[in-house]
Amino acid sequence: MTSFLVMPTAQRRQRWSKLLVIGVVSGWLGVVGLPATAGVQWPLTQQAAIAQSSISNEEITQYARAVLAIDQYRNAAYTQIKDILLTVEMDISAINMSCTNTQNISEVPRSVRRDVREILTRYCNDSRAAVEDMGLTARRFNQITDAHASDQTVFERIQQELLRLQEAQ
Repeated sequence: MTSFLVMPTAQRRQRWSKLLVIGVVSGWLGVVGLPATAGVQWPLTQQAAIAQSSISNEEITQYARAVLAIDQYRNAAYTQIKDILLTVEMDISAINMSCTNTQNISEVPRSVRRDVREILTRYCNDSRAAVEDMGLTARRFNQITDAHASDQTVFERIQQELLRLQEAQ
């Protein structure tokens, strides 16, 4: 195996890009999950099947752009919440919160709970706006997220689009 430091520059850049994409998507999937709009809720497997069968190239691009925008908000919110929790000697890994799961907010000490809730709410609102600005509904975004997690082809299409968008920057 070639040492990373002796790889040609183009190969290193490509490897870093892939690692960045994997990091962005992995970190982002752990936090994101936009509240779905009102309507019929199908079982997750049925939602994923519907999303997989009909995800257009345009939707893949919209989704990838939304992911990149959301990741900026996620990083900022994560850092702010982590810093707040450190003031009460609590590790951020001790709680598991997302836009769709705020049940753990009660585990945050009262003295900082309001601040954490405000940051999380702002993050969720900004994320929803980013998704809508890219032309997707929150529901469709979540369907594509489900498909991303369960279908290798969808995963690869999204990863390729993220790489393309990052290389274009």
